[in-house]
Amino acid sequence: MRAGAEGAQARSVRIGHAALAALSAVLISAPAGGSTPVDHLERMVSALRSVSYEGTLVYLRDNRLEALRVLHRVGNDGRTHEQILTLNGPVRSLVRDQDLVTCELPDTLPISVRRSGVASDILRSRLIDPEVISPHYLVHPLGSARVAGRPTQVVGIIPRDDLRYGYRFYLDEESGLPLKSDLLGEDPEPIEQIMFTSLSLLPGGTSIASVDAGASSAPEPVPASEPPGQGGQPPAWQDSAWRFTALPDGFQVVMNDRWRDASGSMVEQIVVSDGLASVSVYVEGDAEEGLTGPTRMGAIHALGRRVAGHQITVVGEVPAKTVETTLDGLHYTGPEQ
Repeated sequence: MRAGAEGAQARSVRIGHAALAALSAVLISAPAGGSTPVDHLERMVSALRSVSYEGTLVYLRDNRLEALRVLHRVGNDGRTHEQILTLNGPVRSLVRDQDLVTCELPDTLPISVRRSGVASDILRSRLIDPEVISPHYLVHPLGSARVAGRPTQVVGIIPRDDLRYGYRFYLDEESGLPLKSDLLGEDPEPIEQIMFTSLSLLPGGTSIASVDAGASSAPEPVPASEPPGQGGQPPAWQDSAWRFTALPDGFQVVMNDRWRDASGSMVEQIVVSDGLASVSVYVEGDAEEGLTGPTRMGAIHALGRRVAGHQITVVGEVPAKTVETTLDGLHYTGPEQ
């Protein structure tokens, strides 16, 4: 009887593996309409580079709901400009240009910082290359749904391990824009949700008017950091005194930058990414205080530690394990402090 039970279990395992392989083949194949989920993602990438729009969206995190007004324009030269205004709570606005992010809070001067080369837009929809992410994510269709009164195709991006989050995008059938995005962890309920409640497509090259109609003028922004490197060029990664002896599987260095903050202290930023998720490492040599240990805000995990006389802070919209592995693998190779 025992041998028979073990044989049945072995057959069950083999059948399970075969079923999983067959299911994967079905998920990535073209549905009746002829478009695969990869086709939908590629169309989304094209839309994010070319479509101008305005609308209202809601952002849900930790049972807190925030309403935002968004105006997103792609100029004739391909450069993007995005203006975001909060509709509940204190009046706050955020402006994203090609190179800068400017934040304006009540009773303060605007503060501008450089935009990271891998920063996501308001809908968390980075410019995804399906071939790059395929070793670590499974892309598959989830049918259709209506968002903001518009038909969408739903695409899931499911991680193959526990080092990254999953995503669910609801892509507008007319434009390809992501009208809703869900960030997925281990629990059935999304960690965060962002969804348009209304959307209007704008003609290309539309000039931007202020989202806040009551604001006649605004003071000049106060720079929070200097331009990177000499001549505006970021220093090469090879010149850094920091190296990774190990990184989370699938992650690699995609950006290295150095600048002086408002106090004049040198800050180095290293960004690692798997093509979808990204983690930023901030190195401060003169910082007397900084984050010690782990902290979390919604889907964002951060971890701080002193290493070789430097304050290291690692931040990313990734699981805590990924942030910890990134910091553990960072080592100082420069002169002794």
